[in-house]
Amino acid sequence: MRTGKTIVILDVRTESEFKDGHIPGAVNVDVNAHDFLKKMEAMDKSKTYLVHCAAGRRSVTACEKLAKLNFPKLFNLEGGYRAWAKEAVPDKK
Repeated sequence: MRTGKTIVILDVRTESEFKDGHIPGAVNVDVNAHDFLKKMEAMDKSKTYLVHCAAGRRSVTACEKLAKLNFPKLFNLEGGYRAWAKEAVPDKK
């Protein structure tokens, strides 16, 4: 996965979850934080956002909120960080 100048990997988990592990280059903005919308309003809407949480529920909520703020290019990472981590570091069996 490449993070270019036009793609933002948006991690909407809590700060502590993010510190425990995250996709390299990801930006952390907690979807449940009181200032989520304010922080997102300051983001560049011309970019593409790959949104994820731990498993997929919070990222769907984040995408819905961002769509209401007129972010046109939103993609939800199915399975969230857990699925990505499993693929990035497969089980050693």
